[in-house]
Amino acid sequence: MPALCIAIISALATAQESRTADPPELRLPYGPVTRLASPDGFRILYGVPYQSGINDGPQLWIEDTRTHQRNMLLSVGGTLSAVWSPDGSAFSVQDHFASDSARTYIYDANAVRRLDTASLIRVADSSTERLANAHAYFDLERWEGAQNVIVRLHGHTDQPPVVCFDLRYRVSRTGAVAKLSQREFPINNRTLCEE
Repeated sequence: MPALCIAIISALATAQESRTADPPELRLPYGPVTRLASPDGFRILYGVPYQSGINDGPQLWIEDTRTHQRNMLLSVGGTLSAVWSPDGSAFSVQDHFASDSARTYIYDANAVRRLDTASLIRVADSSTERLANAHAYFDLERWEGAQNVIVRLHGHTDQPPVVCFDLRYRVSRTGAVAKLSQREFPINNRTLCEE
């Protein structure tokens, strides 16, 4: 029996070590991390707080650590979080700019070019049009390698009969979109859209 216990503990420890941790995340304007270096160390994402008379609110900036060139990326209207791709060649920004909506953007770190995943998904899947004009959240679920993100579109419609929805898409840095799953279900008076 002790040998079995030791084997189980060893297996659990190995599984714990091999599990990948969530990547570091920059959260603005309230997160504890104010600067987030890319995995390759060539760039830093950072927040600039609201400063009366200088800016209209908190901002997300990027700095190239080799040239020290800085670019403002986004004014923060609500809250946002940013995560680097595994290789540091891109990063994603999840922008919760209103209580009833959120968007996820993919930025190419070299060109500082932005792709709006919500716009790409709406063009690729016309069935989302009725969903995207409601309480709709295009949330980053995770990076899948250095070229793709998994985006979760979830929320509920606003007009009766109210329907909850939960869809997932793979969006590439080239703009390609593939639907991975789709669920629609009635709203629950007790837990709303949580099942």
